[in-house]
Amino acid sequence: MKIFAAMSGGVDSSVAAALLAKEGHDVTGVTMRLYDGGGGASSLKSCCGFGPAFDAQRVAEKIGIRHMILDYRKHFRNGVIDPFAEHYSAGKTPNPCILCNTVLKFGTLLETAIQLGFDAVATGHYARIVNGALLTGVDGNKDQSYFLYGLGQNNMSRVLFPVGDKVKPDIRAIAKEMDLPVHDKQESQDICFIPNGQYRDFLENRGIKGVKGFMFNTSGEIVGEHEGLHRYTVGQRKGLGPLGERTYVIRLEPERNALIVGTKEELLCNGVVVSQPHFCRLVPGAGSNTKVRLRYRAPLIDATIEELNAETMTLRFASPSEAAASGQSAVLYNGDEVVGGGIILRML
Repeated sequence: MKIFAAMSGGVDSSVAAALLAKEGHDVTGVTMRLYDGGGGASSLKSCCGFGPAFDAQRVAEKIGIRHMILDYRKHFRNGVIDPFAEHYSAGKTPNPCILCNTVLKFGTLLETAIQLGFDAVATGHYARIVNGALLTGVDGNKDQSYFLYGLGQNNMSRVLFPVGDKVKPDIRAIAKEMDLPVHDKQESQDICFIPNGQYRDFLENRGIKGVKGFMFNTSGEIVGEHEGLHRYTVGQRKGLGPLGERTYVIRLEPERNALIVGTKEELLCNGVVVSQPHFCRLVPGAGSNTKVRLRYRAPLIDATIEELNAETMTLRFASPSEAAASGQSAVLYNGDEVVGGGIILRML
């Protein structure tokens, strides 16, 4: 096969490209130039910048494949960064990694690959595709299927996950055995364009300052002041001033610039309504039982699909569960298969 291998400069994508080349495929390593810094990001640390592109090029030379850099800065700004900032300014908590995978890697990059005559795009994600089904990665500690629910039959047939059937220690060992220059490179857990994790600074550097307002308890009483809704997310308990660690953010109400806080028990909800429901393979019917994950690495919750139409899906939990923020994604699973998901609108 003629394969575009997305290479971020990390060990996972490097091993993915190396394994495909070893199998005899015609592999071209591709690094997407997405972001040059500013707003708190560093071009040396971010997988969007120049340092990782240099690492990817060194790996490509080592394994004997071509390497190119594609300038997707405009696509990344329009498809990921701008929505990220807009959602926060609207009191939501978006997941930019899901947007990047859906819009960039398996959208724009895949389209470019097809236009250039390539058969598929490969990445270093810990996930699997088997017989048209998107499955979790074998390594439960590294599974990234949550971020990939936007895949569907139209693009899944052209996507490869060479490391999805392996565990991280094996990937490190393969990289060392192949003498890849990134075999001992540390991983970053930050959002790529905010490598220091300071998303509030990033937003404020983009002009999203927020407006101070009141904190209310669930009875409607004023219990304090907040510093701008963009500084808070559902479930947060730090940064609430003198209210103490037993107080949590319950919800944000941007229409009246209000922050609602309460106890951990008040943080529980009975379900969620999501928008933009998308399914990877089969569309379940209303009344179907499923399991849902409300955040990356959050435990799976037993749920029932109560209502489903083209615009929204209502999920009713089997028992009250900790709420998640609007703007995050609810991802559905059936065993190790990713059924689909949607963006959380509100709690029930």
